[in-house]
Amino acid sequence: MTEYIPSKILEWQEAGSEPEYQSLSLADFAREFDCATRYLSRLLKVRPFVMYLLLFKRAYFEEGKRVISVKLSELGENLLSDIGKPMSHDVVRRGVNDLIRFNIVMKTPSRPGQVNEYEIRLPSEIREVQEMIQIDSERGEDVADTRFDDYYTDPQKRLEILKRDGYKCFYCLREVQRDTFYLDHLEPRTSGGQNFQTNLVCSCKSCNSKKNAADAATFLRDVYRQDLLTQDEFLVQKEKLNSLVEEYESLKKEDSEQRLRRVRK
Repeated sequence: MTEYIPSKILEWQEAGSEPEYQSLSLADFAREFDCATRYLSRLLKVRPFVMYLLLFKRAYFEEGKRVISVKLSELGENLLSDIGKPMSHDVVRRGVNDLIRFNIVMKTPSRPGQVNEYEIRLPSEIREVQEMIQIDSERGEDVADTRFDDYYTDPQKRLEILKRDGYKCFYCLREVQRDTFYLDHLEPRTSGGQNFQTNLVCSCKSCNSKKNAADAATFLRDVYRQDLLTQDEFLVQKEKLNSLVEEYESLKKEDSEQRLRRVRK
């Protein structure tokens, strides 16, 4: 990888411009990679950590998309066992399963004979990493904490949600474009919902107008019952929704506690 990155940078410089990735710019990739080596390395054992770096590099640096198709045997070819041979499929599988168990990587259900698809989460999206960043920030280390930023009104940050959701409506998985997408609050603004990243999902015009201030989980189930999602797609989106809601509730509580401390001062 140390040789690959400089060669890619040189290639872009000669072309005169950096290519537009669906997920990350080169600068964002470097920041997320730094985040992985500083924080994920504390959370994961060596095997799943190495697996993550390979998947992260392939997703965000080579293919430029969040969801990638991967044969586990291909990952093993890039790693050597203690006896100097490519790592076995079983060892690779256990490493990837560890990532899935920690919700760092999410596996999309596939049919027999199909290559598995994996959604690779960014290090900065992982709750345990966010907590480590917060601790370092309180210690005075220079770490940018964007968890409380306004992702609804800031044009650039709105695009980050679009990229995170893979340029698809979160509810019906219809493809959307930069000039046609909407952002939907999981906890409606009328109920006190914040503009935090974890409270926002990408939405098409139809789903945005139909959902309005309805409960997100209920609306997602209604979309499934209308046969706009397969069962596998529904289960994947439901898991993503639960993860976002859980992270948002934790963040909202932390924000409330910080406000209270400031008032007491």
